[in-house]
Amino acid sequence: MIVARAVSELAAPRGPSVVTIGNFDGVHRGHLAILAKTVRRARAVRGTSTLVTLDPHPMKVLHPEHAPPMILPLPERVRLVEEAGIDRMLILPFTLAFSQTPAETFVSDVLVKGLRCRELYMGSNFRFGHNREGGVDLLIKLGPRHGFSADAVKEVHCGDILVSSTRVRRALLDGQAVLAKKLLGRPFTLLGRVVRGEGRGRSLDFPTANLEVENELVPREGVYITRAVVGGSSSPAEASHPGGGPYAAATNIGKRPTFDGERRVVEAHILDFGGDLYDQPLRLEFMKRLRGEKRFAGPEELHRQILRDVAKVRAYFRHRPISAAAQITS
Repeated sequence: MIVARAVSELAAPRGPSVVTIGNFDGVHRGHLAILAKTVRRARAVRGTSTLVTLDPHPMKVLHPEHAPPMILPLPERVRLVEEAGIDRMLILPFTLAFSQTPAETFVSDVLVKGLRCRELYMGSNFRFGHNREGGVDLLIKLGPRHGFSADAVKEVHCGDILVSSTRVRRALLDGQAVLAKKLLGRPFTLLGRVVRGEGRGRSLDFPTANLEVENELVPREGVYITRAVVGGSSSPAEASHPGGGPYAAATNIGKRPTFDGERRVVEAHILDFGGDLYDQPLRLEFMKRLRGEKRFAGPEELHRQILRDVAKVRAYFRHRPISAAAQITS
């Protein structure tokens, strides 16, 4: 996939240009439906599929105090978009000056002149242009004038829940890892690098990898069943670290109240791993929340609880292939 930060960096498309546009935060099941439609149409007309997005999120520039935490770091979103089959990804830098661009100017300069758009697909709530003046209706109206068609892709529901980035965020902040997994279509992932901690886990005979997190959004405090991949890749075949996994893991998010901790940390006890993890990239995929974080009477009581947590992690994966990329049903 070609990734560009300006229209001028892109060569002319191969065949008709089929475009989708949006924030795509989380690349959840609703986003995946839009991407699938874009890729399918591009292949049908022997054209080029292109995704247009903005970075940073407009709210971070216009109203930073109200900006939502992004579900995934930009590099991970790029990886997932490429995995969906998109040919080109245009990441336009969002600035105060850019925010003044009228909707019709954006259509003529970026979509038409820049990308030579022939078909355009987006979510039904997509807004763009100065003061969010543009939406699906405007694009449908302008399409015939500029030689492209525009259409909103049908919303996706998970049971009676509308799949949206807002709903994914709420699920994660509530500790509902199973629901987030269903909305995303894969487990939610924390990414980062392993850094040195205080050695508390090793003193309890449960050494942990302390993750310096890249994500803006971190799930609710508690203990989770996770799947760990050393080397940061989504698959063990691509992991840069020998024996990269995947591995079952018990991951704690919180301040470690038993030891009067004050700083929130993410630490994972990776089962059946004996290598050195320091300074290694690590992915933690969240399957299920086991319990909330609590203060124990002392290290011995905490040790007994960790034994129970690890037993539950082993039981969870006993009938689920740890090598599977996602378990979205339970």
